[in-house]
Amino acid sequence: MEVTENNERLAPKIRVISNSFRRIADESTSELGITGMQSFLLAYLRRNAGSPPCQHDIEERFNIKHPTATGLMARLCEKGYVEFAPDEFDRRLKRIIITEAGIKAAEQTKSRLDSMEVGLTAGFTRNDLVTLHALLDRLVENAKKAGGRSRRQEGE
Repeated sequence: MEVTENNERLAPKIRVISNSFRRIADESTSELGITGMQSFLLAYLRRNAGSPPCQHDIEERFNIKHPTATGLMARLCEKGYVEFAPDEFDRRLKRIIITEAGIKAAEQTKSRLDSMEVGLTAGFTRNDLVTLHALLDRLVENAKKAGGRSRRQEGE
């Protein structure tokens, strides 16, 4: 597809959506003392409680760099939402375990984040959403191929 001068580029639109989404998520989770990103992370940990991820899994899933993941984990640990346990097969790895307080926080934010997503997709049909998810998945893969990965993902 050719981008003409009159045709808007994707990046500014994606940036507006990303900034709006982050702002809404942060506002909806602020009373719990966590950010939107921390709430997304808690939801992920809750979904994967049966097979707790390690930090590298978090970095891959959320496309964040090692120092960012370390900071997120440290803040959630300070708040009592997560704790770390050595991997039973590889003692070099630490598994991230969501605590009862973390599960409670994840449950409290889930309905708020669900409402936010419903609001952001108002007027979309089910088919629209299926198509949107498929297109966004392709954009994510293309971004990774174009170098939009964290250095850790590139084999650092």
